[in-house]
Amino acid sequence: MVDQSPGRQRGDRTSLLALVADSGNRRVLTDWISDHDRYELAEGGPDTATFDLCILDSEMLEREAATLTARKEETSTIVPVLLVVPDGQAASVHKELRQERPALWDLVDGTLRMPVEEYELADQVDTLLELRSQSETLTRQREQLEILNRVLRHDIRNDMTVVLGWLEYVAGQASEELTPEFDRIESSAEHIVELTTAAGDIAKTMSSDAEPELEPTALTRVLVDEAEKRQNAFDEATIEPPESPPYATVAANELLSSVFRNLINNAVQHNDADEPVVSITVRELDSHVQVRIEDNGPGVPETLGDDIFDDEMKGMESSGTGMGLYLVSTLIDLYGGEVWVEDNDPRGSVFCVELETIDHSTVGTGE
Repeated sequence: MVDQSPGRQRGDRTSLLALVADSGNRRVLTDWISDHDRYELAEGGPDTATFDLCILDSEMLEREAATLTARKEETSTIVPVLLVVPDGQAASVHKELRQERPALWDLVDGTLRMPVEEYELADQVDTLLELRSQSETLTRQREQLEILNRVLRHDIRNDMTVVLGWLEYVAGQASEELTPEFDRIESSAEHIVELTTAAGDIAKTMSSDAEPELEPTALTRVLVDEAEKRQNAFDEATIEPPESPPYATVAANELLSSVFRNLINNAVQHNDADEPVVSITVRELDSHVQVRIEDNGPGVPETLGDDIFDDEMKGMESSGTGMGLYLVSTLIDLYGGEVWVEDNDPRGSVFCVELETIDHSTVGTGE
């Protein structure tokens, strides 16, 4: 079956679309394409033609900008655009596009100075076509990984539901002396389920190339709701919600709750105190809001510091995978905020999240 998606060709030939207003440059390009068996000249415009690479000059770039933008947005792989510029005007054209016409410059993947040597033309074309090929490969791999991620999380959660069910039954038949051991097993099983949730949130955050859709979100309500849920999940801990917190609205999405869920989970699950205590406060700082989640645990080793948020970081004594904190860092970066860790007094850690507060009318308006 022949793939008729944008850019995929009949047989093994690669299709090049030449949209050049200058007749001399257009003739040079079309003759070069015709002289090479592995290429063919695409027919039509950028809205109807099937092509692997588009070659155009500044005049045609401006004329076809809307169509090329739509074409690039509607396909998951790269649609390479090679811009032809006169050799003596290359610097000025580049400067004008970068500084004065950034939307047009964003469409360009490479530039070609005319007149051009044949080897230079071949090199530019081959480079962009290789870029497209790598993009297609990465897209396929990402789709496969997304499917694998969904299947694994689904199966793990189903199996752990069975494990927890049998654990509850066995615990009811065992002596009270084994209750602490059963509680630890149950906590570990529930932690596995939470890790599948974190993995799903990470995949959801990183799988899209589009800009995230953020909307006004009541940070305080999300934080208090999550604190209550975490208290219900951890009977052995005391989770103190913020007292009379200020009302704060931030630009975020539905994954904001994942930030606080994972930070509170981390404060409880890695706490070695006889009575784990997690205290949450909210501060208003001019145009920002700061959430501080304090615990009385062992603290973060000085050798780790803020590296604890890295995707491959894991404390030597930690039973976790580090995925939760990596998700926190990824989401806060997505929201344009900051997250860091401080030492608590007399012991423990303070995880700090700072986000810019907004007015409802500014979200999505570009202000």
